[in-house]
Amino acid sequence: MLFLHDFHVSHTTLHYNKSEESIEITVRVAIDDLEKTLQTKTSGKLNLGSQKENKLSEKYIKNYFNSHLQISLNEKKVTYKWIGKEIAKDLHDIYLFFEISDCHSDGKIESIKIENTLFLERSDKQSNIVLIEFGVQNYNINFTKDYIKESIIL
Repeated sequence: MLFLHDFHVSHTTLHYNKSEESIEITVRVAIDDLEKTLQTKTSGKLNLGSQKENKLSEKYIKNYFNSHLQISLNEKKVTYKWIGKEIAKDLHDIYLFFEISDCHSDGKIESIKIENTLFLERSDKQSNIVLIEFGVQNYNINFTKDYIKESIIL
């Protein structure tokens, strides 16, 4: 018997690293969801985490996330850099790592705005959970097809 998962979720954590004055971004998503989404935008199978992994897979991932996970600090859109990826021990999920460096260069961070449309083009049931850890302040936001933007005042 074949079961298809019809519950699609991504988990993203934005963690403010005070000593580095950076925001560390970790995204956990099903490998299958990521590959199927990127395959529609590229040619060929990515084979993430295998010996046959497409040499351009990191480029495709970076481009996709830059388009579908947008972050602004103090009303100014920021870019984040690719750090790497890691296949989860369960071999079902993949962790993607990004970073926003030099967050404090313009002074105090007073607000964070997130626009999250990850995988929404694939499934109406997609849920994108974002945890923001900023010192002692924690925020948990659930983005869906009907709720793609949120601003947090710190």
